[in-house]
Amino acid sequence: MHKLAPLACALTLFLAACSAPSPTKMTLPAPPDTAAQSGPAAEVATEQESAPARAALEALSLNPAPLGAASVRPDGTLLVGGAPLFPLGFYHVSWAAEKSVRVQKRLRDLHAVADLGFNTMNVTMFDPEADIAEFGKLLDAAQGRGMKLLVEDFGEASIQAFKTHPATLGWMIADDCNTRITPQELERRHREVKALDPHHLTYTSMAISFTNSHPEFFGRADAVGNQSYPVGPEGYGDSLAVVYPVMQRLVAEAARTGTLPVANLQSFRWPGGRYPTATELNSMTNQALGAGVKGILYYTYLDPTNDLSTHTGLRTELRTLAAEIKLLAPVLLNGERQTLALTGNLGEARATLWSHEGRRYLQVLSLNETQRQTVSIRVPGGASTLTPLFAGRPKSLSLKAGAVSGSLPPLTAQWYEVR
Repeated sequence: MHKLAPLACALTLFLAACSAPSPTKMTLPAPPDTAAQSGPAAEVATEQESAPARAALEALSLNPAPLGAASVRPDGTLLVGGAPLFPLGFYHVSWAAEKSVRVQKRLRDLHAVADLGFNTMNVTMFDPEADIAEFGKLLDAAQGRGMKLLVEDFGEASIQAFKTHPATLGWMIADDCNTRITPQELERRHREVKALDPHHLTYTSMAISFTNSHPEFFGRADAVGNQSYPVGPEGYGDSLAVVYPVMQRLVAEAARTGTLPVANLQSFRWPGGRYPTATELNSMTNQALGAGVKGILYYTYLDPTNDLSTHTGLRTELRTLAAEIKLLAPVLLNGERQTLALTGNLGEARATLWSHEGRRYLQVLSLNETQRQTVSIRVPGGASTLTPLFAGRPKSLSLKAGAVSGSLPPLTAQWYEVR
């Protein structure tokens, strides 16, 4: 069950963004991926198997982010220039870099994030006025790479300088809002920013738990992020299975208020801890997608104790996830999502079906970190074929007697087209 210590640590980490502790070097290695520890290697889909279903998704792919204003559709989908966009990217605590190279580091990391296939960054300014010229250059670079920026400043000088820039997505008006400010203060900031710039987003983030979804903060910003960072130091942290239910709460509250729900997922190591493994990162990401989020910002690419530019293995998995989500984006944003019942999984698996433009896509998740699970899923309307979507990813399910069934390896995230 959920532990209070990691949540307190999550808040502590973000509170630390107000100061600048000296970066520390940490060398704790990540353990082997869990799935590789649990018996024979999982069978994976081949390029030949996945090509037809993937080609159908590619035909649906959204165009690159258009120029223009940002708004939120009543169903919580981000619109940029009137077109749907799945914001996918990173926080960047830019002042954490060594002072002499902060400007260059911020720009270099933006290009690195773009190279990985991401489209969004939440970026801090060094000074609300003295940094305007250099931040303008950062926005220019973002525009050249097809990226959007959330500006971690909401002062009038910044808004007036950047509100007409085509790479501006919006303004971060509060971090950890449920612990730092009142709902009324959040709404005050939102209204003041909207008076200056009605054409871009206001964004805030908080830690939604099992016990409180903080409904009083919804409807007071255009977009709300939920922090879930379960991979803690040895003896601390949560089960990875926490991501799905807390993101469900985010999505439910967002739907009630027409808010964009954004998952804030862990791509860092706690002090004394380690980075998530590729399998853990994949599971957290797919749990958030299955729960119905409309955007993902990983924390973090850079902060005082983390620098993802030095972690090649994790960047490899992030590149793969970015490519997969880009293909899925039209379905995730415009499809009809339905949670399906499973049998045989003891509550540790989830199945979600998306229907879009006459096609159906099935995501099946294992939330168990150590044990295989035997599952069976009845797809509404029946099924005659089951095609894996992504080559190189595990595929262990098949059609048997009209049901999708099989054995799920630990922390598996599997995608299929069902016809």
